[in-house]
Amino acid sequence: MSRQPLLEVRDLVVSYGKGSALFGGGEPFVAVKGVSFDIAVGEGFALVGESGSGKSTIGRAILGLVSVAGGAISFDGQDIAAFGRHIPLSFRRNVQVVFQDPRSSLNPRRTIRDTIGQVVERHFGTSAKETEARVGDLLAKVGLASYFMHRYPGELSGGQRQRVAIARALATEPRLLICDEPVSALDVSTQSQILNLLADLRRDLGLAYLFISHDLAVVRQVADVVAVMHHGSIVEMGASEELYRNPSHAYTRMLLSSVPKPDPEGREERRAMRVALRKAVNASPAA
Repeated sequence: MSRQPLLEVRDLVVSYGKGSALFGGGEPFVAVKGVSFDIAVGEGFALVGESGSGKSTIGRAILGLVSVAGGAISFDGQDIAAFGRHIPLSFRRNVQVVFQDPRSSLNPRRTIRDTIGQVVERHFGTSAKETEARVGDLLAKVGLASYFMHRYPGELSGGQRQRVAIARALATEPRLLICDEPVSALDVSTQSQILNLLADLRRDLGLAYLFISHDLAVVRQVADVVAVMHHGSIVEMGASEELYRNPSHAYTRMLLSSVPKPDPEGREERRAMRVALRKAVNASPAA
């Protein structure tokens, strides 16, 4: 079966302008430096790197939240830059996002029914009865009972809030879901539950994922392809299992060596390896 690209990113450059107080008012800060990749229909694609590597900036550029200084982004053959500041509703329906902290992305004054129902009504023009039925179906998809629709975000646990955020993203029936550190604010057991949910939804709904994370251990469960970012560039990209088995770049090996292991044996050796790899990465020319 041929691989059908859904999202295409070519030579993407994102910079923050000269004189920005955020970066000391000096020369432009280039956050993303000529990055290229594709995401196929129904594919799980992960961008992994430490804080400041540029991975979240790429997600924001795809969503039209930051300006692009160079290169191109196209979704289903359509140039996103051509939208300008007026992103069409059809694009917002097809591309949805799940953020890191559901507490900040959910309105504490709205019930879950109103939070998800507003999205359903805007995109599909449903009646009140149809909306409520649709909200119930969406909650069921993410493993929550229908009575949760009458609760407020503050009455839910962190994992339940993130399930609601995922249900809201699914409300538009998207084709691509951008997940920006969606489990990093959760405890380990809840992380596993949410990752299992995302894997199940991808299989059942045919979703494509752009999964953004600092943790290589997390993305292994949901990604077919992994791209490792360092200082605004992709330093290594390949099929997930192959990259885990045989990483070629020192930075990738360093990230893998940082993954916690339950066995205390060899802890000092792993720490020494990380230090050596960090020195090798810092000594290498900028990508």
